[in-house]
Amino acid sequence: MTNILIHLIEITSIFSVLYLLYMLFLRKFTFHTINRLVLLLLPIISLIIPFLGSLFPRFSSKIVEIPLFENVPFTTINQQIYSLKQPLVTSSFSFGILLTIIYWTVVLLYFTRFFIHTRHLFKLKKTATIKPQNGYQLVSSDVSDIFSYFNWIFIPKDKLEDYPQEIIEHEKVHIQLKHSWDVIFSEVHIAFFWFNPLSYFYRKSLKSVHEFQADKGVLQRGIKTSQYMQLLIQNLEINKPNALHNYFNQNILENRIAMMTKPKSSHLTKLMYLLLLPVCVFLISAFTSPIIKNNEYLEVLYTTEILHSPPSLFPVQNETKKDIVAFFGASGKQPINKGILHGGIDIEGKSGTPVLATADGIINKASFEGNWGNLIVITHDHGYETWYAHLKDFNTSENQIVKKGDIIGYLGATGRSTGPHLHYEVKQNGKRLNPIEFF
Repeated sequence: MTNILIHLIEITSIFSVLYLLYMLFLRKFTFHTINRLVLLLLPIISLIIPFLGSLFPRFSSKIVEIPLFENVPFTTINQQIYSLKQPLVTSSFSFGILLTIIYWTVVLLYFTRFFIHTRHLFKLKKTATIKPQNGYQLVSSDVSDIFSYFNWIFIPKDKLEDYPQEIIEHEKVHIQLKHSWDVIFSEVHIAFFWFNPLSYFYRKSLKSVHEFQADKGVLQRGIKTSQYMQLLIQNLEINKPNALHNYFNQNILENRIAMMTKPKSSHLTKLMYLLLLPVCVFLISAFTSPIIKNNEYLEVLYTTEILHSPPSLFPVQNETKKDIVAFFGASGKQPINKGILHGGIDIEGKSGTPVLATADGIINKASFEGNWGNLIVITHDHGYETWYAHLKDFNTSENQIVKKGDIIGYLGATGRSTGPHLHYEVKQNGKRLNPIEFF
């Protein structure tokens, strides 16, 4: 859950930078088709960039091979111990969970609102008088103003014969350019990024470009600019617009008039769009750390002033040796585990309890690994490795430098586990050691 929130913040930051760049340098140009394409690409680019860093190796001190998890299940060795103890709390509540619940609740509300608006249009159409035309339908219904939605043009039922053909042509351009898909796209973007104020300005910018395109399409059919502007002013009434589909929004009328009377932008100004490329490269690099070769690992440790000591801290916050319920080397009792030794120790605790790095090092792996569940592997100096299995969630990422005592994750029951606990291992040069000897 925490990772989702982090990704949302990353995507929002990238989108904000790119959108502000558009607003500062590109929105004034008369290249409406290019501006529409740029606006549609901004959310997509923002979504992709944070994940591009994973396509390039950022750091690898060594390749970690994850063996099959053959240790005795958590409760097999210690069933009698568990039966004598109070039941464990298997869930915890944190601020991150609260934020996640709030986020998805609002997302659901936005999609519900979207569904209600769409359903309302279909209801209007059912009770409307429909006049099929060439490539579209005139829908005479109980609406306050004219607007288009896919191949439907909604017109107030008392004005079906009064609307100037130029304004209907305007709506036909919206239909031909499939602007309704863009509107739905912007609404979906707002639903997922409702917390970003720039998302709402983004929707307005996209609708403005739609209006500029439609106005240009009408003017290219021979009507005079002054006559068309007069028609717009006469026929645009001050009504509360439909938040989803009504393009005729009084708030952008001044911008439309200014754009119609503006000289065409020079083709040389198209070079300004190339500004997006170095900005995107910079943003990609911001999510990609420098590549560090294997033989530079110890040098990195020293230059970052990481202390050199064996992993000696107890790995579960506020827990002690008395909370160890499965010890190193214990043999399995069930037939499927007969003869298999326990390669680490199991520490019981409440789900969500912080798990700590037991020494300074670098996160070599932080991912879900089958029966291991959510697994973190930290590489330390002098050939040491520590493994933390069955985590509920991560509080770190691969290739991150951590210090002794840092919270790297949270105790859980993922993978092959029958209850919340931490399976903890210590290795040196690939050989498993008894973790208790280091506490």
